[in-house]
Amino acid sequence: MILTNPFVEVVNQMNGIPKKYEPKSTPELRQKYQERQVALYITMQDVLTKVTQLLGDGEKIVNFLPMTNEDNTAAATDGIMGMYAPQTDESKEYIKAQDSLRGNRLMVFTNQRIIFFIVVEFIDDQSQYFSYEYDQMPAIKFKKHQMKAPKKGDIVINQDQQTWYTLDFETKDGHVFQEFLTADNGKVFKQNLLTIPAMSQIRITNHATRNNRFDLIFGNILTGFTAYNVLAALILLLMLISLLTALLGGA
Repeated sequence: MILTNPFVEVVNQMNGIPKKYEPKSTPELRQKYQERQVALYITMQDVLTKVTQLLGDGEKIVNFLPMTNEDNTAAATDGIMGMYAPQTDESKEYIKAQDSLRGNRLMVFTNQRIIFFIVVEFIDDQSQYFSYEYDQMPAIKFKKHQMKAPKKGDIVINQDQQTWYTLDFETKDGHVFQEFLTADNGKVFKQNLLTIPAMSQIRITNHATRNNRFDLIFGNILTGFTAYNVLAALILLLMLISLLTALLGGA
């Protein structure tokens, strides 16, 4: 449980997942959590109504996958990238009640596609979402990572806290999605791979796949950082050569 952000728990309730054991917290934190939980439950019911309006003929919602800055990556939704100016009274109330800007994100799995959005942006504007049809996803990188749980005496740390997944794919029209999933996220995603017929046609890999080499280099976290580091090293080398040339020329 995230002590003051009830987003994951509220979405889990929407999925029909039983509440997990909650760690102890102070009465003040517990009260704040419960207040936010009630407000968020009302907000998410409204969000669900809006999502339902996006569905096409024969399309049905299967389940939801919640993501937060606390549990998942925050590279694009925290700090400067997390800044957001609410446009409607509803989004202003959401930010006031949850003390959250762009951190809470949601994947909606239907029988035909994945709908993804940042909650506060979707509250403001129902056109602010991404749609990933299953038949437009040739392959998905879904890789499990696990650290050996250290022991402290006879106590073993919860293995779920040492497990995470990489989720990475590119659609046929060039939209790239990358995220790190929690152990609970991974369970939901694996369940969908097995139970949503349209997802069974997607190839599952342990490596990122792209439509072309450019996307593979610059549309991939690992190779993107590698390319950036190589470019930075080359620039530094050229600067050093230029400096040495200037010094030798002056001598």
